[in-house]
Amino acid sequence: MFPRFLRSALLTALLLQFVRVVCASDGPFEGAQSAPAEYQQGLAAVTEQQSRELLTTLVEGDMVGRGTGQEGYLAAARWFASQLESCGFQPAGDNGTWFQNMPFIRMNTVPDECRLQVGDREGVTGAQLGISTWSGRYTGTIPVTFAVLGEKAPEIAEGAFAGQLLVVQGRGRFAPDDAWILRGKPACLLLVQADARVRNESVNQSETAPGAIPAATVLRSAANVLAGLCGASSELFPEGDSAESLLISSTRAVTCQLTLEREAIDVPNVVGWYPGADEAVRHEHICVGAHLDHLGVQRGEVYPGADDNGSGSAAILQIARALHANPVKPRRSVLLMAFCAEERGLLGSKYYVANPLKPLADMICMLNIDMIGRDEEKDNEPAAENRNTIHLVGSRLESNELHGMIEKANQHVGFVFEYDEETTVAYRSDQASFAEKGIPVSFLFGGFNPFYHKTTDTLEGINFSKIANAARLNYLVLMMAAEHGRFAKDVKPEAPKP
Repeated sequence: MFPRFLRSALLTALLLQFVRVVCASDGPFEGAQSAPAEYQQGLAAVTEQQSRELLTTLVEGDMVGRGTGQEGYLAAARWFASQLESCGFQPAGDNGTWFQNMPFIRMNTVPDECRLQVGDREGVTGAQLGISTWSGRYTGTIPVTFAVLGEKAPEIAEGAFAGQLLVVQGRGRFAPDDAWILRGKPACLLLVQADARVRNESVNQSETAPGAIPAATVLRSAANVLAGLCGASSELFPEGDSAESLLISSTRAVTCQLTLEREAIDVPNVVGWYPGADEAVRHEHICVGAHLDHLGVQRGEVYPGADDNGSGSAAILQIARALHANPVKPRRSVLLMAFCAEERGLLGSKYYVANPLKPLADMICMLNIDMIGRDEEKDNEPAAENRNTIHLVGSRLESNELHGMIEKANQHVGFVFEYDEETTVAYRSDQASFAEKGIPVSFLFGGFNPFYHKTTDTLEGINFSKIANAARLNYLVLMMAAEHGRFAKDVKPEAPKP
């Protein structure tokens, strides 16, 4: 039995060790300096456990991949708005709401009303078909021609495929309005594509003229099954492009049933406003953003998007909580946005800068976070080497002064910044929409990994420390920027666009 004073000393030592372990696992990275006292309570509000809880809701709740135009995204938007409200933000969207609605055209297949049969044998199911540019209903039993287009498309007569189903594998971005298809005039068209390009729903920003030919996309594997049922090779359609062209007409008739729907919908950006403490400069603001959408449900499979971009969405909510918790408020206002349709080509952020709810001239800078939940992983670079690394993208594009401020803030967080993705991703996330308007930007990006745009982008393997520290870093940057005001701009060469 230890004497009482030894027991007390031992208990104190164990408690100190516990505190050291907790702080080491849930706080800034090793070597970071203590942050200024006026920011400490805000920083303390950001934790790894909070990262986990927020991301779990985004990934495992009723948001099912947060696909733009899908119910899962709308559920996520409503939930995100409720989180902002609980953090003292004010709605800054349309007509006093939290939402800036953006018009879209949604197209989707109706799987139960899509199939192709040869006699009584099913060749292609509805789940194996995807959207094209056509919408409507088509039913017919017609002969079929299979085509593989090589480096040079075969010569055909005008109307060569009239009254027929044409199943064709083209090259590159082959589409129903290709001149070769229009010349052949098929009655129905299937475009053979790799699995990742066959989508059973999609949204487009604006209306386009529907295709004139009843058409859908089809999985390469399913097209090969159909070819086999029609007496051709069941390996007719190769992976990748073919050098040689091939045309095979079958005497067997195929019963085709296609139903593809088109409708106008609204999809929102979520927009919140935190008024600055200094009335004289309250109209000026720092924008903090992340895209809320991912790929949603495609052909019955859920793409959870834990890293892309549940991680960034969780991080900016933690920034909101830090602002609310800290007694020292930012001098200038904060505009916090969760963007829709980034995965469709930055459409939500492009829509905002074209239809700003606050004057763009009053935006001091834009801080974007996208894919900071996983450690970068390449063939020659294991994830274990990147526990505390992050890509800082675009911060020198408009203002070296902003870049210097981020480096100063990072002294209190401890990231190791990397810059080797600058030319590959500078125009691939939402900060690009603001940079094109001359607004100083930064983009925190964790790097690519094997889970990118896969159904395996789940909670497993997420680095919650990286999410929390990305939130801590941008919280510090926005507080410093809100005090600093406008940044000096530099004339810089434009980053090469992909």
